[in-house]
Amino acid sequence: MIKLILKLSILLALPALAISQAVTPPHPFSGAIVSVDGNTISLQDKDGTSFTVQMTPGWTVSVVRKVDADAIKPGSFVATTNAPVTANAGRSTELRILEPGYRPEEGTHAVSPTDSNMMTHGTVKSVNKNEAGVELEVTYPGGSRMLLVPVTAPVTISDPLDKSVLKPGVAVGGVTRTGPDGVARASRVQLSNK
Repeated sequence: MIKLILKLSILLALPALAISQAVTPPHPFSGAIVSVDGNTISLQDKDGTSFTVQMTPGWTVSVVRKVDADAIKPGSFVATTNAPVTANAGRSTELRILEPGYRPEEGTHAVSPTDSNMMTHGTVKSVNKNEAGVELEVTYPGGSRMLLVPVTAPVTISDPLDKSVLKPGVAVGGVTRTGPDGVARASRVQLSNK
């Protein structure tokens, strides 16, 4: 009986997660560049521990800067944490405009099992500005989400950079995701803003 109740509770919880696709949780990393060799970056963390990060072919480098919500345009690929308002709508607590070509995942999914916020990655279909902020329709394979980005929500954009900026000592960060082959790789690194 207890097993049946557990199974039912898990099944009932799945719709609440609003998972539109299977998402491999990212694993963050940060450190100072030691060296770059093709698709391998050697880093040293703040405690002096050395480690390497495997990169995907075609990986990129970028830097984040703050922008006004006016920078959000149809066709932009965005990532936003949002508090659910309805099943298909949310209120953004922050929004990131990602650099061209970087699409870590697409869809809306739970931030974590213990957080009621959602994470939405997708392409902006429409932008409507009003007194409350900016209303967006963000589309992704299998669905879309209406989002309000309030005037108080921080908005950032990632600007692409040349890999030549990755010199020893430069502080960077990123996330790895484990692929179907079981290897964790990153598809970009970002310069750490000071």
